[in-house]
Amino acid sequence: MPSSPMLHRWYLGLEGFTRTDQSTLTNSLDGLVTAASVNRASWSALIGYAYRDAWVLEGGYARMPIHNQLTLVTAPQSVAFTFTNESHAAMLRFKRRLFQTGKRKNQAGLWLTAGAYIVPSSGKYVDGFIMEGYRYRRFQTAPDTLLLLSQTETAKRTTGMLELGLEYNVRLSNRLEMGFYGRKIWGLQKALVTEMIYSENSVQTQSSRITATGTGWSLGLALRYTYSFRRSMKSVYDLHGKYGNQ
Repeated sequence: MPSSPMLHRWYLGLEGFTRTDQSTLTNSLDGLVTAASVNRASWSALIGYAYRDAWVLEGGYARMPIHNQLTLVTAPQSVAFTFTNESHAAMLRFKRRLFQTGKRKNQAGLWLTAGAYIVPSSGKYVDGFIMEGYRYRRFQTAPDTLLLLSQTETAKRTTGMLELGLEYNVRLSNRLEMGFYGRKIWGLQKALVTEMIYSENSVQTQSSRITATGTGWSLGLALRYTYSFRRSMKSVYDLHGKYGNQ
């Protein structure tokens, strides 16, 4: 007798993923500084509810630090500084199965996902530095003194992110499921800001800012364990009529 369709189920999930954080730079200070994307691995722990294996709602905790990176273009070698926020986020995600692939036994299928993150932030001081250098010009008796002051802080209030993605899931057993996904993430507000002031001979000449909101990409692997489920059972009279004469 074929297995009955799944009516609903509850599961626990773990995700491991690689995140790419993008940031924006307002001024390169005449080529002295650059900003680059940051790639880091992280994880999340979730609890989810699935209805008829077609609709899913899940939520939980994500260890999802937001980064930016400041690179000083100096001779003989550039120096990079990577900063991060408090790293915690609470998330909620909806999923809808687009179509099923393969045999019904493994319940493989492609899903559309959409979610939101709440990122707590306290406006804390992260890091800072002062770089001093000298520049010699022709026919100049004394060198110019160059000074770069940098300071990085997190946002002073809670921020958020939105995501949209595609996920391919495969049922490994009656209780285990594996998923592979890619997600695009949009930051809604500034989460991490690096402020820079550039001075020559103690006179400020330029300023710049690197801002990270959490915008980027995420690629990952999910493993889910179903701890409670219920199948949609047919009436015993229907089963007797369908299978009783075989």
